[in-house]
Amino acid sequence: MFKRTHISTGVLLALGAAIAMPALAQDAAQRVVVTGSNIKRTDSETSSPIQVITREDILRTGKVSIAEVLQGLSSNNSGSIPTAFTNGFASGSAGVSLRGLGVNSTLVLVNGRRMASYGLADDGQRSFVDLNTIPLDIVDRIEVLKDGASAIYGSDAIAGVVNVILRRDFSGFTLSADAGTSYKSDGNYGHLAGTFGRGDVVADGYNFFVSAELTRTNSIDSSSRPSYLGTNKLDTLPDTFGYWDKRIGGVFADGSGIPRRSSPYGSIRDPGTNLYQPATTCPDVSADTGLCLTDDVKYEQIQPKIERLNLFGRGVFSLGGNLQAYAEAGLFKTKTTAVGTPSPVASTWGNVRDNLGVSSAAIALPVGHPQNPFSAPARIRAITESVGGRNSVQDNQAIRLLAGLQGTYGAWDFDTAVGYIETKLTDTNTGYLRWSVLQEGLASGQFRLGLTPMDAAYVARLSPTLERTPKNSVTFADFKVSRELMALGGGALGLSMGVEVRREKSDTPALPYTFEGDIVGLGYSGFQASRTVSALYAELNAPVTKQLEINGALRYDRYSDYGSSTTPKVGFKFKALPNLAIRGTYAEGFRAPGPAENGNSQSAGFAGYLLVSSGNPDIKPETAKSYTMGLVFEPFKDTNIVVDFYKVKRKNEILGADGTLVVGDGQDTGAPDSIVVGKIPNSKIIYDEDGEITAVFAPYINGASTTTSGVDVELNQKFALGSMGKLQATLNYTHVYKFSRTIDGVTYEYAGTHGPYVLSSAAGTPKDKLSFGVTWDYAAFSTTLRANYVGSMKGVDHTGAPYDPEVSEGVSPPTGFTVLCGSYFPDGRAAPSADCKVGSFTTWDLYSRWQINKQLSLSASVTNLFNKLAPWDPYTYGGTNYNPTYHQDGAVGRFIKLGAKYTF
Repeated sequence: MFKRTHISTGVLLALGAAIAMPALAQDAAQRVVVTGSNIKRTDSETSSPIQVITREDILRTGKVSIAEVLQGLSSNNSGSIPTAFTNGFASGSAGVSLRGLGVNSTLVLVNGRRMASYGLADDGQRSFVDLNTIPLDIVDRIEVLKDGASAIYGSDAIAGVVNVILRRDFSGFTLSADAGTSYKSDGNYGHLAGTFGRGDVVADGYNFFVSAELTRTNSIDSSSRPSYLGTNKLDTLPDTFGYWDKRIGGVFADGSGIPRRSSPYGSIRDPGTNLYQPATTCPDVSADTGLCLTDDVKYEQIQPKIERLNLFGRGVFSLGGNLQAYAEAGLFKTKTTAVGTPSPVASTWGNVRDNLGVSSAAIALPVGHPQNPFSAPARIRAITESVGGRNSVQDNQAIRLLAGLQGTYGAWDFDTAVGYIETKLTDTNTGYLRWSVLQEGLASGQFRLGLTPMDAAYVARLSPTLERTPKNSVTFADFKVSRELMALGGGALGLSMGVEVRREKSDTPALPYTFEGDIVGLGYSGFQASRTVSALYAELNAPVTKQLEINGALRYDRYSDYGSSTTPKVGFKFKALPNLAIRGTYAEGFRAPGPAENGNSQSAGFAGYLLVSSGNPDIKPETAKSYTMGLVFEPFKDTNIVVDFYKVKRKNEILGADGTLVVGDGQDTGAPDSIVVGKIPNSKIIYDEDGEITAVFAPYINGASTTTSGVDVELNQKFALGSMGKLQATLNYTHVYKFSRTIDGVTYEYAGTHGPYVLSSAAGTPKDKLSFGVTWDYAAFSTTLRANYVGSMKGVDHTGAPYDPEVSEGVSPPTGFTVLCGSYFPDGRAAPSADCKVGSFTTWDLYSRWQINKQLSLSASVTNLFNKLAPWDPYTYGGTNYNPTYHQDGAVGRFIKLGAKYTF
């Protein structure tokens, strides 16, 4: 149950006067600076929507991390990264995507200042702040600005800003402990935190505190969960409507007889009949293929193991008069350990490297290999169980150091600081195979199918540990001032000005052997860049009359790598009635190219062939225009209604290599072992020995636009229950009207569908997200019941999308079939139902606290109270048969947590 306070986003012209609402009124002396503005004010309802999540709100969710709290925001949509998604380019992290515009279009701040990006980029392209490195225990509140804010903060604030505000002071000593487990007694959670502080700035001239937090969350195996969460044998499950058997070694749903992926113990293709047969005996054989079967879900996880250690300290010292010095130091460590399916060995793999040509060969047992009974080379399909799963460990460390001065000089309030923020990641991966060593072992007979033991020295070369240490940093200095200039009809005219200089560095090496294409089935991403950014900005807030307030801001940013951007914002708030205010904003924004997009970089992914994107020093920033229009209405005492309409149009979007754009018409095949120029500048197409496309190379380009619009609704209602205490109900709801992208002149509509498929984990864009909470406070007890709702999605990439074989794992619909759906049953029926929808999902959470005395409180929470199962989702690649972005609580199941806190 989140409290939303709507505050001027500082880069705006906020038109309107303060609404005299009892719940929002503040004493004139209590002027504060809020997210989106650098001007102190007393009125908390201004022209831009801000959702304030207090520490109490966070506790009532029962969530165990900042990432989990923000994942539940109604405004957080497609493109976000859940911690459970561990098989992507940016594994081990979590990111927020306001308005569905991507993790690199949402600016994440800590105490109003930037953090360094995570060491790995989402899809090898999008840099973002890892939410897992932000401590939970010392968070005072989170302010979510759902409006463009580049005029105040510069780049990345196209969709909005998430400002995590930590405690500013503390005196005393507190200890808290929490422990939890799921209904299956797994995924166990433990948390221990302590904070110690001394001094009062006013009375003693100083305050300092230190905080330590230790958290551990154990993994959850997919096989431990019921129904389609715990198995890929889906043909006999009622919840999957008779879908097909997706186990390894089973048949493709089109009845072709070709095995789906690899037979676990290994299968060999008879060169004479082209039919596959088992390489060895096995306990379970498919009646369709005659091959060994295994359920690969047994290798997978619903939740990785996560360990966190957070240390933070802050001190404030009075230097006399109104001058104060402050300093902050933080060390935040997160270690994520995940397991995955063993590496597949099938078909062909090519050593593809730009300017070095192509070398690809079939993965086949040569004549004379001990496991080849034929007189010709025999192609194979297998997974390397004897080598082990493709497992990973991401050990991420963030350091945050900051020192500053704040105070008053004459009529001016000022704040200045210098700081250094660094993230350093150790990314370790095991279980992958080197192509060159695999070919060597096939030729020599050292490589064996199934569980047949292989020489230990050979396995060590075949599957080495792959490790890299990406490092990102931001060094900055800033200075800002504000003051009241003159009296106007509704109050004082406020002015704020500031300057900022920062140095950004990124260094993410590719994993060993991936740049040469020597790791089977694994793409690569590597980039290196540095730049200097300087900025000037100013803001005015003008309460023209008691009914009208206007606000505007302007910012100029200079980047050493691409040039400059100038961004304005204006807004208004008008008090139409004593209990009704109308407000609106217009903002321009930009996103500077990231280090993977214009730096020394290359990244590669797969779309039936290798897609290689390279940095483009001539790339331009993405730009955006955003609009909001809303009202704040208090029809009755203790009833508050807020409605805000929004629209964002982003253009010059930066695109990686796109096979459709590069290949165009007439180049689907070419001369064997040839390289030709693609349809866009500086691109190329590489063909294998059969004349089929094996790789496409292209630089990042500006070439798309996105338009999204929708509405946010908030309802707050309080009830006085007399001797029975008080009740408060809060509803937060977001509806997406439109989410369309235009690429190469063609527009695609994604609202309510499972696209855009190219974004993180193909999570989809649900039209509706909602949370509703009721809190009852009675004497020393407080209880909150909360509902969370995510709407259904149609199982296609976009509205009107044709059948997509990449989404549906190669299944061909029958001739003349007219229903458009991203996945099909063996008999041609659309899946998972006639209307091709992933179902809506509703869960309930319960939180209770007992304040025994001033020192001791006990708490208990239950998430997913009724143990609701996540909807079946055959379209996403972020999780197996379910969608971790929106339905993670339905995979974990009911989770109970108990806690205690003592203040000395």
